Amino acid sequence: MSARIRSFAAAAAGPALLAALVLLPPLLGRPFHYHLGILVGINALLALSMQVMLRINQLSLAQAGFMGLGAYASALLTRDIGLPFAAALPLAGLLPALLAGALGPVLLRVRGVHFVLLTFALGEVIVLVFVEWVSLFGGNNGLLDIPPASLFGTALRAKPAFYALTAATLLAALALCRWVTRGERGMIVAGLAGNEPLLQSLGVDALPHRCALFAFSAFLAGLAGSLYAHYFGYISPEAFGFWTAVNALIMGVLGGVTLLLGPLTGAVLLVPLPELFRDAIAYQRLFYGLALMALLLFLPRGLLGVLRTPKGSTP
Repeated sequence: MSARIRSFAAAAAGPALLAALVLLPPLLGRPFHYHLGILVGINALLALSMQVMLRINQLSLAQAGFMGLGAYASALLTRDIGLPFAAALPLAGLLPALLAGALGPVLLRVRGVHFVLLTFALGEVIVLVFVEWVSLFGGNNGLLDIPPASLFGTALRAKPAFYALTAATLLAALALCRWVTRGERGMIVAGLAGNEPLLQSLGVDALPHRCALFAFSAFLAGLAGSLYAHYFGYISPEAFGFWTAVNALIMGVLGGVTLLLGPLTGAVLLVPLPELFRDAIAYQRLFYGLALMALLLFLPRGLLGVLRTPKGSTP
């Protein structure tokens, strides 16, 4: 495939994927397809939050914990305080963003595996708080009777309505990420990943920018948690543990770590995968693992990465 064809295919893949996500469930019209579309959107939003940090070569395993903070915050604000969902949704993103912003100056002074371990510990501490603070978070039993999402006084109980909300939230998050990674801001993000000493020589203080991206990634994870809580109507600490973060990481890697639509591509591919093996329930985990190994082996740069011309290749 020539470089020109690759470039055209890569440019067309993004809009085509977005169109497929938005239009396919309504075209199929079955509740199950809307359900899958909602799960894809929520998981893509969490994977997108992780990709924000991966763009600066920092792997954060606290994203599932931030998602849990958003879920519990949104549930408590709407169920116990009576706040409208339209106000609880942004606040669910703001709370983990404030926590990440407060801890960022400490956590982001370290790099590599040490940062990974610190964020892993942070995520586990957040989950432990959910478990031990029974009076507020319900402990291992979680929270029940979370009200459905509502906008303008209309409850979004039907799957098509909640699907539209999830798709709109994801599209807004993608637009924000595109804004962050373009222009002068994008140059700073690229510099944080590739040549931080050069940025510092130009008078750019790297740490505040890293902290801002960490807070932004936590904000996106909190939004995913809010949608999760109001879709299922029930949340428990186990939903926001280590493996939730690992699954989000896998989605990002499968789609393409450096591509804006990589997390969405990975979620479209990964979320429906267990359904393909439903009839072989005894071997579901085996087939699921083999499928992941095959995808990572034959598509090391991710699904969308196939369409990109490798550096150093000729047209």
